[in-house]
Amino acid sequence: IKSFAGVVLASTLTLAPQLAVAAVPSTFVSLDAAQGQLPESITTDEDGNLYISIGTGIGKISPTGALSSFAALPVPAGTFTSGLKFGPDGHLYAATAGFTPDPAVAFVWRISPDGSEVEEYAELDPNGFPNDLAFDDDGNLYVTDPFLAQIWKIDECGGAEVWLSDPLLAANYASPYLLVAPFGADGIAFDKHHKNLYVGNLDYGRILKIEVDDGEPGDVDVFFEDIDLIGGVDGIAFDNKETLYLAVHGQDRAAHDLPTPEVVRREEAVQVIADGERVQRHVVLSHRHAPPA
Repeated sequence: IKSFAGVVLASTLTLAPQLAVAAVPSTFVSLDAAQGQLPESITTDEDGNLYISIGTGIGKISPTGALSSFAALPVPAGTFTSGLKFGPDGHLYAATAGFTPDPAVAFVWRISPDGSEVEEYAELDPNGFPNDLAFDDDGNLYVTDPFLAQIWKIDECGGAEVWLSDPLLAANYASPYLLVAPFGADGIAFDKHHKNLYVGNLDYGRILKIEVDDGEPGDVDVFFEDIDLIGGVDGIAFDNKETLYLAVHGQDRAAHDLPTPEVVRREEAVQVIADGERVQRHVVLSHRHAPPA
């Protein structure tokens, strides 16, 4: 889940979906926007350390809230470090992107567990904007590209190919949700058994469900779509109960769903659980009980 005002301790992540109780998020560590500390992505290691992408680098936050520099990426100023994800090899993988193709900064980097070694893992289309990352069971890395309306697949040797290109992944160029640029495919996450890949489309407030058959894309369906509710959807993640959490960029509100065992009416799918300037909107969906769009 992503935050630009600081790192928020997401108490919503442990809230049982059946509880319609207001959650009060607490600030874990404060960052200084004046110093460029505007985190784009966040991930964690097995020891409870948090890693955040900031500008052209990656910060590390200890379980006690101490912030330190973990790694610097060899890209020019003005470049964005976007998605972060630990791979099965224990290395941290990071994507970088920019708003123009020159200089070319569309890369995925592999960083050693201690942050001392940074190497180029894959070079992608410089016209794109590599964003969020997800690994499958075989160690292949999937990368969303909101500019090119596609998902990259990178094998364990760093070989990249376009895994899926689909109009449902495209940005809304006529009416982008954010003023900075049109953004399509953004957050990405596998479900528990890695049988389906879920991808958010930021501009349309859309979650896609993509079947994965022996490593290849199958049917692409709209799992949920509501521009008013989840317009600006950014990072997404599943918990161990197969509930999908969404960070909704630019909406200072937190929400979660209230699924029933049989059927969920659309107006009951998401409930607000927190409001405030310190948090973006967090939304939770049960991938087993999502209502139709």
